[in-house]
Amino acid sequence: MALDLGAITTGITAAFDANAPAVAALVGGLRDTEAPQGVSSPYAVFQYITGEPDPTFTSDGEITTYQFSVYNQDKDKPRDFTVLNDAVKKLSTVFDDATLTLADHTSIGVTRQTSGFLPTVDQTQGFFINYEIMIEDD
Repeated sequence: MALDLGAITTGITAAFDANAPAVAALVGGLRDTEAPQGVSSPYAVFQYITGEPDPTFTSDGEITTYQFSVYNQDKDKPRDFTVLNDAVKKLSTVFDDATLTLADHTSIGVTRQTSGFLPTVDQTQGFFINYEIMIEDD
């Protein structure tokens, strides 16, 4: 099976865009790989980490790992994590135990693997979530 990162990216962004509370909480949006300089806060980025064939599928299957990172910068309240926590919760409702819609593939599921806070840099707070996405060829 040839891993189709474009189909997964489309599935991720479609799931996010369909969830109004997540879109409202992440005013800077959900970005593929990196956010542009000066993006509104909070925002999130996601990126492909790894993928490997899974021999347990009856047809061609793949397990991929994506990392989602949520960032918030509030120079007036650098120690207040309320906005960051709300954005993380809203993003989690989209992807925890989700099924993505993918072209030419079946998404079997999205499972949270690990998560935690990122170091605060220049008053920018961060939190990451790693998700395992299992897909199968149609």
